[in-house]
Amino acid sequence: MAKPSKTADLLKVLGQKAPSVEHPIAAPEAPRRERSEAEPPQKAKPRAEQRRQSAPPPVRGKAIQFYLHEQDQKLIHELSAWLASQRKRINDSLVMKTVLRAAKTGPALLAAYDEAVKVDGRVRKKRRPEMF
Repeated sequence: MAKPSKTADLLKVLGQKAPSVEHPIAAPEAPRRERSEAEPPQKAKPRAEQRRQSAPPPVRGKAIQFYLHEQDQKLIHELSAWLASQRKRINDSLVMKTVLRAAKTGPALLAAYDEAVKVDGRVRKKRRPEMF
């Protein structure tokens, strides 16, 4: 006895015959048209597609390097911790950008500058008074 096949059983239930593998169904070929030498080849018609609006490329910054004192690093970490408590994902670079955008000119900025110059450690030469 032959082993029962699920496909054959299903086809019997449906009352159909199984397609034979020996005779695959071939698509009819379209008749080829020979073009004459005088007839130029046809160019494909341009499709009238709408261009997709792509997002503008992200603005890339310039890589720079800062040398920070331990006091400055502590301030950055303190600000990072505060922003993290506000559910903001933050890194040192974003802290610096945020502080720069929040800074306003005025006496507080001038006092912070004077304090930073004292800690800086680079020797600054005093200018000679200019003579007219």
